[in-house]
Amino acid sequence: MKAIHLRTENLKEPLGLGTTTPRFYWNCEGGITQTAYKIVAKREGVIIWDSGKILSSRMTHIAYEGLPLRSRDRVEWSVTLWDENDQPGEKVQSWFELGLLEPSDWTARWIAGDYKPKKKERYPVDCFCRTFSVEKLVAKARLYATARGVYDVTVNGKRIEEFILAPGMTDYRKRIQYQTYDVTALLQQENTVELRLADGWYRGSSAAYGVTNVYGTQTSIVAQLEIALTDGTIQTYVTDDSWKWSNDGPIRFADLKDGEIYDARRKPGYGKTAKVVNGSGNSNTVKAGAGSGSGGNVGDAGGSLNSAKLTASNNVPVREKERFTPILLQGKNGVRVLDFGQNIAGYLEFTVKGQSGSKMRLICGEVLDKDGRVDLSGIQESRPAKGWSQMSLVKKLLTNKVSGESDPTPRQEIRFVCSGGEDHYKTSFAVFGFRYVQVEGDITICPEDFSAIAVYSDMEETGSFVCSDERINRLVENTRWSMKGNFLDIPTDCPTRERLGWTGDAQIFFDTGAYLMDTAAFFGKWLKDMEDAQYKDGLLPAVLPYQGVEMMYKSTGSSVGWADAVYLIPYRYYRRYGDRSILERTWPMVEKYAEYLMAHLGMKSKKEAKVNLHNAYTYEKGVHLGEWLEPEEFRDKVYGAQAKYPEECTAYLYYAMETIGEIADILGKDNMRERCLETAMGAKAAYDALFVKTGALDTDRQAKLVRPLALGLLDGETKKKAQERLVQAVEHYNYRVGTGFLSTPFLLPVLTEAGETETAYKMLENTEKPGWLAEVLEGATTIWENWEGNLSQNHYSPGAVCQWLFDTVAGIRVEGENRLTVAPMPGGCLQYAEAVYLSPYGRVLSRWEKKDEEISYTVEIPVNVTAEILLPDGTSETAGSGVHTYLSAEDFRDTEKNKENKNVEQ
Repeated sequence: MKAIHLRTENLKEPLGLGTTTPRFYWNCEGGITQTAYKIVAKREGVIIWDSGKILSSRMTHIAYEGLPLRSRDRVEWSVTLWDENDQPGEKVQSWFELGLLEPSDWTARWIAGDYKPKKKERYPVDCFCRTFSVEKLVAKARLYATARGVYDVTVNGKRIEEFILAPGMTDYRKRIQYQTYDVTALLQQENTVELRLADGWYRGSSAAYGVTNVYGTQTSIVAQLEIALTDGTIQTYVTDDSWKWSNDGPIRFADLKDGEIYDARRKPGYGKTAKVVNGSGNSNTVKAGAGSGSGGNVGDAGGSLNSAKLTASNNVPVREKERFTPILLQGKNGVRVLDFGQNIAGYLEFTVKGQSGSKMRLICGEVLDKDGRVDLSGIQESRPAKGWSQMSLVKKLLTNKVSGESDPTPRQEIRFVCSGGEDHYKTSFAVFGFRYVQVEGDITICPEDFSAIAVYSDMEETGSFVCSDERINRLVENTRWSMKGNFLDIPTDCPTRERLGWTGDAQIFFDTGAYLMDTAAFFGKWLKDMEDAQYKDGLLPAVLPYQGVEMMYKSTGSSVGWADAVYLIPYRYYRRYGDRSILERTWPMVEKYAEYLMAHLGMKSKKEAKVNLHNAYTYEKGVHLGEWLEPEEFRDKVYGAQAKYPEECTAYLYYAMETIGEIADILGKDNMRERCLETAMGAKAAYDALFVKTGALDTDRQAKLVRPLALGLLDGETKKKAQERLVQAVEHYNYRVGTGFLSTPFLLPVLTEAGETETAYKMLENTEKPGWLAEVLEGATTIWENWEGNLSQNHYSPGAVCQWLFDTVAGIRVEGENRLTVAPMPGGCLQYAEAVYLSPYGRVLSRWEKKDEEISYTVEIPVNVTAEILLPDGTSETAGSGVHTYLSAEDFRDTEKNKENKNVEQ
């Protein structure tokens, strides 16, 4: 037996880790059961921890317990496993390296371009340069860098692409991630390091309205190169006022959403020097809460940028991934459009040749209009041409109007100027949501000279699902591509219009995403963003990290379904990955939200509160979004944040108190557990009195039935009647989807629990709008934002239906440490289905196939794992590792015995 898939803090061989007590993970290969393990860690060849032989089957969350670790330490660790026969296996090795952990480790200074930025102007990319010699042999070299903005690094003409759009997204007022790069192989005797700095999330266009200067007007960068020579000496080069600077290079404009202007005739002149700026860079940060500070050293504020800490991300990097080559389409009036065949979030690379000064404009978009032109109308908003003021933004939010001359946002375009020779271009500081690129200008192009490059956080793909219906297979891939298109250091709603970390989207999709890709490190980082974002009253903003327009996103942060991310993501993370520490770490913010809820009970209207006998446990205060994006025919006349939602709010009050109470129980917080239980029972009674006994569940509005069933508000005969009424509602709607944002993920699971698996399959297989496969038949390659398909084409949250494919159709569920359940549920028109999931405990496979009036099942359980295998014909077995096969009659559900069992269950 040996360990495979070794990880440190859920990362493969991380460079620049930010913890001195890392945890180790692995899966097992060979044998049946791991009975013991031994971990040995070495620093510079010297053993700093030998765990000895530990009698345990654990494979996850095993903490380092050796000698204290220091900044820059590179630790090689190995693990040896013993099998069920107490035989040791092959020793397997991995490594990790720590970053800069102490304030005193930083001697670099923040530098900026030598100009005074004006709030309503945009500027070219800053270019910084430093040359130096290395006369001796290099043992290793590390570059530590970050920015207030986005940056890249080139060493001796080689661009480092280990982290695209570094440093990633955080609240720059609280925490700034730095990156660690291994540049050993790039150094030579004479060296040139170039840094480029663009606006990024710091001062570029943000949110739906393209607000700028969210964190300030002055971007800046800090970098520290440490070269360890073979003779034991260290050469260090840091950013300071000796670096050359200019902003006359080819990138004349760079914005994450609006795009780039690139003049291939230009090169940086480096005619001036950088200026050292203080910790905050400038004193005109918009409500940033970071003072002007004094001194330029990073270490002056305890390793912080005033109140903003410099921290390792401990997350997977953002990288260039899949590449696509287009075909050329001809639209009306000879419009040239490149079709890359797949909607992505990413950017362009191309080679062209034109006369010096000739121009080309490339417009990127998700859809075409009737004339074959790129159509951005579904994702663009308008903003004042002269920039936003506080008053103009308020007017926009209240009236959706902009006074005076306006510009569209986001632009999603590249404006390119040729040098006269053969020019090669790749986007550096922008990312777009697109499948199509409209090419304007007289320059001759060849489609094969263009590539679209997908850019997203480099998470390992862990789940696959295939079945006999290619449309469903495409739905799964569309969901995966929407995830890729929105998981760029944070989980965003879409890669176009807003591109914000909406809390509701993330909590809805968490389990689906965890099947498709390894999100442990990714969501571990975002939960830190969540901790940074929580207000003193316990609420979160609706989007995080902070990206401006607080008047909108702070108020909607109270909305049920969105605010619930504060406890649902930690709880689901714990259930998925078995990481108790995530509950312990996030408990303070979860407790704050529980206190907020219990302090804001009761109806908004004093008149309504007076006649409500259950007012003490009714919830509706705050701003709420309701079900959100139901099919248009089901929406109330007063819709969105302007409406009241006592039913939705009281339902989620119960769900919150039940779940937070369970978390409190796990952590031994007995007092909070009892308070949550009391409030939950009160909310359940209030819901019953206000919405069940009043007949509100006698409706064809699917969400009104799905919600109480999914959240556990109904019992006994009431539950049975609601289940029956939901089936009627589904039938009345011809098996189309009638739910919105919050209830769509629950729809098929609720039907399955009701014993209506075939009804669930019919809804999945429905090809009429509103429905998942209707999008597929219209050619979608990602998931639409709304059922009508006239907004963003890339919103992952409705793809949460794929969780049902993994945990019900294939039946794969993680139950706890080294424990799975596999309970496949054949049905519908499918002839076969197969899912593979690389769980935290190893690879599991579940496949079923209908053939000759029989159903065959194949289940593969990983080494050191046990699974409860449950088949629809009643077969039940606790199985260990290996391949297990079963055979049953296809018509088992029609036998008298199973009819009796079904009646008993109901």
